[in-house]
Amino acid sequence: MAGISTASSSVVTAQPELSIHDGVVTTTSIQVAQFFGKRHDSVMRAIRALAREMADPDYLHNFVEVISDYKNGKGGAQTSKSYRMTREGFMLLAMGFTGKEALRWKLAFIAAFNRMEAELQKPAYDPARIQLAHSLAAQAAAQVTQTVFDAIASGRDSDWRRARYLLSFGYDRDGQPTIPQAQVVGDDQMVTSLNALVQHITKHDVVPSDAQLAALVTACAHQLSERAQVRELRAATQPSAAPASTAVAAPIPPHIGHDGKPLPPGTFRAVFV
Repeated sequence: MAGISTASSSVVTAQPELSIHDGVVTTTSIQVAQFFGKRHDSVMRAIRALAREMADPDYLHNFVEVISDYKNGKGGAQTSKSYRMTREGFMLLAMGFTGKEALRWKLAFIAAFNRMEAELQKPAYDPARIQLAHSLAAQAAAQVTQTVFDAIASGRDSDWRRARYLLSFGYDRDGQPTIPQAQVVGDDQMVTSLNALVQHITKHDVVPSDAQLAALVTACAHQLSERAQVRELRAATQPSAAPASTAVAAPIPPHIGHDGKPLPPGTFRAVFV
């Protein structure tokens, strides 16, 4: 194809105009040709040569061939193949560009990438989400206030000064947020993940009694036995199928009952969070 006219080095205010595709900031081979004063077909050949030399296929996603519209040196509109490239793709390509002018445009492109990527990091302003956040925060504050007031005023717990509270948010079956729930966490209760619980017991951060450890061991052994029986039953009923997987079944989410049905909002099974 015909070469693309280059930007004059006297136009110091010109800035690369990058774009966002699938959440990634990109530029094009056309812009690179314009700003670095190169023929577009030469830039295309350089990109194809890079693609052939790349040992790691993962690098190829940095260059995507597209169809682009642009204006030629006479101001006419043309359509041609080009490459859309990521910051990493641009850096790989621009490594081969040398000279004072090339350095100036490298810095201009890097600054443009930095600006757009910084904009992507800013949270999008969503009035509906902001309103919902304020509403839930107010409800949560009211729930915590009431729970603490009830715990202290009731006098049922002589150690209310050391009481701990768990605040939970949930959603109903229609995906709407439910009223936040606040509940007292007892001295014999803990809020942790299963993986962290194992580490706490191993490191003696948690010191269960002999009876509690025995109960844990019994419960785990019983569940492992049940899973082994299920796998054996499946293997027996499907003799022609591939060997049964030995992968451990995924745990049931805390908001789903043992019968597989969702529990009422605010209700959970043996929660470890």
